[in-house]
Amino acid sequence: MRKLVISVAALSLLASVQSSSAEDLKAGADLFNDNCAICHGSKGQGYAKEVVPNGAVLIKKLAGDSAYWDFAVFKKAVLEGKDDENRSMKVMPVFGKAGLFEPPGKMLADADLKNIQAYMKSFGPKQ
Repeated sequence: MRKLVISVAALSLLASVQSSSAEDLKAGADLFNDNCAICHGSKGQGYAKEVVPNGAVLIKKLAGDSAYWDFAVFKKAVLEGKDDENRSMKVMPVFGKAGLFEPPGKMLADADLKNIQAYMKSFGPKQ
């Protein structure tokens, strides 16, 4: 009986630790849809966006790519506008300086970024 009580207590503790560190997909979806989907599409599909007459700039496809970047690389892309090869992205907002579009000016914490990246993983497997 004592082993059963200890096992239940250990499982309960493990479940509480996992739930407190788990990403919040709803929060990630809200942040993505309010700030990222405008350029990257509702499912991270990317598209060409016309920015000058007779010219287009490719908006990066996120699905199956940056969702699976190392967190530090993903964070740098969002906050500093640098891609996975440390190149400046010309049309990517630098959210680390200006804050979010919605809520206006909000600065992203690591938890927010992890929620966004977790939500992006729901778009599909790594490619």
